Amino acid sequence: MTQAKSHFRPAPPQIQKDSPAFSLVEVVIALGIISFAVIAIVGMLPVALKSSQDSMRETDATLIAQRIFSELKTGSSGNRSVTTAPDGISTHNINLAANSTNYLAFTQDGTVQAHTNSANPTPSYDFYAQISISTNTGLTNLSRVQIDITHPPSAPPTARATNSFVTLLGF
Repeated sequence: MTQAKSHFRPAPPQIQKDSPAFSLVEVVIALGIISFAVIAIVGMLPVALKSSQDSMRETDATLIAQRIFSELKTGSSGNRSVTTAPDGISTHNINLAANSTNYLAFTQDGTVQAHTNSANPTPSYDFYAQISISTNTGLTNLSRVQIDITHPPSAPPTARATNSFVTLLGF
């Protein structure tokens, strides 16, 4: 007995009309929306970087002012000393009993570099501190101390940022 071989061919797969695929138009629109969003995010990076740098400079200015205030608070007489050089030994006396203006220059890390008698900032410094003493407070033995931190001093005057800090100190 011989068996007959059957030649069975499977039916070709049928394409369903309701298949869950994306059309080319939908893919192109989705890519366009994603690329628009990515370009907008990349465009914001320089703004975020500048904001971060400004924030760091303001923090450094605050730390410099706190350091100057803490040096001026130590002592009991009208003459107080502030450090004027990186060695920590060189100092300059500031008289809290008389109206005066003093200038200190600082590097980016907050290290004091020099004491000057001029309001003209030197471009080699990152921060410039103007310390103004005013005895016109209405009370004896009390002075108003204002510290204006300018940065960067090498920039034109219109492009410089200035942070002001004020306190009252007794002597």
